[in-house]
Amino acid sequence: MVRKLVLASCAGLASAGSIELISSDLSHGAGNRVIDNIKGKWSQTLKFLGNDATLEASYDRAERNDFLESASISGKNGDVSYDVSTKFGGDLELTASGNTKDGTNVEVVANNKDGLTKLTAGRDTKMFDRDVAVEASHTPQSGNSKVKLSSVLGHGLKASGTVNVAKGGTRTTEYEMEYDAALGEGRSVSATVNPANGAGEVEYQDSKTIDATITASMELGGKPKLTVKRAWGFYAPHRGQRGGGGAAAAAAAAAKSRGRE
Repeated sequence: MVRKLVLASCAGLASAGSIELISSDLSHGAGNRVIDNIKGKWSQTLKFLGNDATLEASYDRAERNDFLESASISGKNGDVSYDVSTKFGGDLELTASGNTKDGTNVEVVANNKDGLTKLTAGRDTKMFDRDVAVEASHTPQSGNSKVKLSSVLGHGLKASGTVNVAKGGTRTTEYEMEYDAALGEGRSVSATVNPANGAGEVEYQDSKTIDATITASMELGGKPKLTVKRAWGFYAPHRGQRGGGGAAAAAAAAAKSRGRE
């Protein structure tokens, strides 16, 4: 009976998905494995608890080559957004979030093994006439707490500082600078640097030169890495939708998928 109700709730709704082929590191030769990983994603819209929801399944050959890696259902019920996910063979996890009247976003994460695993609250405010995002989190199992402040400095530059408080009261502080810039259509560069220890990474992405996404990255003081990712999107219209609309939607889904790479 429950299975019939689920199938009935899915009837007439569209599904979509994507397939990704990810290369090995090509900077020093691919060796015997040119294709390092294959990922797939399928999603279906449906009605759950009387509201729109999305059922999603993912395949990741690097994680599990003989079956789906994970599945989730997400949506919104009233003012609360939810996401229930599971890695097959692992725990079932629930993430629920909502906004308070003063604009604070509160998020709760729990699973069927440990119960409550993380509490997070964040909001935007002003400090010294500058917009600042403040986020506080607590992990009950470890007893650790964090407070993170971040602000956009302008011209693609963002600064953040995080204070970590361990269960015993020990405090550590971390700083990070982030930079993002578009270098024309389909090309971008980003960098992260920790001023305290000099660690960081620079990444360049190009989805314009060829019909794929080329990613070149290098950790500061490390060796460069080059990978190529090719993605295809597909769209399955519901039975009542005309074929022409399905073709147009398929093209739009594929273009959107490439834009997210």
